[in-house]
Amino acid sequence: MPIVHNPDERFYLQPLANDAVLVGGFLRESKPIFLNGVPENFNYSLLPDNWDDFHWILSNAIKRFPLLGESEYESLITGADSYTPDGRLIMNESAEIDNYFVASGTNGSGIAVAGGVGKYIAELIQTGNTDFSTWSVDIRRFMRLHTNKRFLKDRLREIPGQQYSLKYPTYGMSLYRTGRKLRVSALHPKLQAAGAVFGEVLGYERPLFFNLDEFEKRENIEDLSKQGTFGKARWFNIVKREYNACRKGVAIIDMTSFTKYELKSANRSVVDFLQMLCANNIDKPIGSVIHTGMLNEQGGYENDCSVIRLDQYHFLLVSPTSQSTRSMKWLKSHVPEDGSIFLSDVTSLYTALNVIGPKAKYLLAELSDENFNDFARMTCREIDVGFVSHIHAMRLTHTGEDGFMLYIPSEYALCVYEQLMERGKDYGIINAGYFAQRTLRIERMYAFWGQDIDKKTTPFDLNREFRVSFDKEFIGKEALLKQKKEGIQKRFVQFLLDDHDKDVDPWPWSGEPIYRNGEFCGFVTSTAYGFTLGKQVCLGYVHAPNDQKVTTNYIRQATYEIDIGTKRFNARPNLYQPSEMGPTVQLSTP
Repeated sequence: MPIVHNPDERFYLQPLANDAVLVGGFLRESKPIFLNGVPENFNYSLLPDNWDDFHWILSNAIKRFPLLGESEYESLITGADSYTPDGRLIMNESAEIDNYFVASGTNGSGIAVAGGVGKYIAELIQTGNTDFSTWSVDIRRFMRLHTNKRFLKDRLREIPGQQYSLKYPTYGMSLYRTGRKLRVSALHPKLQAAGAVFGEVLGYERPLFFNLDEFEKRENIEDLSKQGTFGKARWFNIVKREYNACRKGVAIIDMTSFTKYELKSANRSVVDFLQMLCANNIDKPIGSVIHTGMLNEQGGYENDCSVIRLDQYHFLLVSPTSQSTRSMKWLKSHVPEDGSIFLSDVTSLYTALNVIGPKAKYLLAELSDENFNDFARMTCREIDVGFVSHIHAMRLTHTGEDGFMLYIPSEYALCVYEQLMERGKDYGIINAGYFAQRTLRIERMYAFWGQDIDKKTTPFDLNREFRVSFDKEFIGKEALLKQKKEGIQKRFVQFLLDDHDKDVDPWPWSGEPIYRNGEFCGFVTSTAYGFTLGKQVCLGYVHAPNDQKVTTNYIRQATYEIDIGTKRFNARPNLYQPSEMGPTVQLSTP
């Protein structure tokens, strides 16, 4: 008899010696224990029998295998195991203590993962690198707030049961029911009242889209996942409406969750510090916004960010939400110990509103005395909006569309938002969420750290060498010069699925294999349905085998397929964003 798993009824059967069989399973809601520490000498002791809880699992097993109902039960084994807040391993160097490495949180799979964990933690200790990205299990994906015992008690009730839960596509957002609303923007109640459906990243609640008439109002997407799908989602038309407002009118996206750091010094030391950390040249005029990578010695991205020069020795650095712990660790590990540079996380001090769309400048002009017609792309000014002064306004949107990022002191955010929405009625303004933003950036082939970029990705792999200043010194320069001379072995590519039927076929949602001339060559990293392009859009990497080099001809002189749910679809490659998208308004994505 083989091992049997029944995820629908949450049990498994495993044959043992002497015609015995092991029946086990997972409850939908577990019971956290040892919140104040594991008892001394507990080791692998068992917990008291709990037939009341196990009865539900056993009943399901008997219903599927009636013979079990006639069997003699020898014993009930109830054990303890360790689980993490997201059900994934915890590995890598601690963010708080140098040279303190962690390999823990096996989530009931300790024996199965032991070999791989041992291999990669040894590589990390010896070299600081592994032969593939370990970001999904990196300890730096958490913050200190995730160590709160009451949070853990609440969250861990649902983690073990997820081993037998059907996991629908979430496009990078958490669907947990427990441990929510840890971090919210100043506008959260207002957005919730407007119908926002929230997802969570690093504890931060972010609006994914806004219910109007198509759904009853719900607090978060977990409820919608009960009616989840691997195909066209119920929110398709809602996101399309928000997308069209961003492309053709004006919308507001609350992007407060983005990580923000303030760096300054009394002299040029902060400039020299950032010049060494950043691949791009940040020594540009006050008011410049510079998109840059912070690279490691191998030339890979440790951080992908926007650096804003607010004053001669004063900078604001913006990077993805998920990189908060990771990027602070990187900055602190390089900042001088003499205290000459002030470094502070100011994420909570500013509410960030993306006023996006071709009508954005006209709307803002009605609420400000600023001349938005001569407001250059990738620049920053301090402006007034309505009754509020001292707002950092930047002409960029992180998607390639026209618009402005407004960094507003959080206590004034509600006032600014309400005035924008009221005056914006004449322009058809609406709220938009991260699903619309995701579609916009994927259509324009914008890569995001943690999804399309990791520490092994270089600017040459992404075709971003134009954001590298080789006329200065920076970490990773030698590795990039070597790669420039020798050529690249992988290339970031956009694929359009011409023969995919969005209404019938399963949708891609990242991780799908890519085939070049029938041979596997890489994986999809991000996907979205392109409303302008009218088809599924996939981003991913094409790798060359056997030390071959990836050139433009290597990409173009081949046929491609992407496997979605065991069905292969023809995939048309693009090395640059499609002309149908129109001109890119700015080149920036943190």
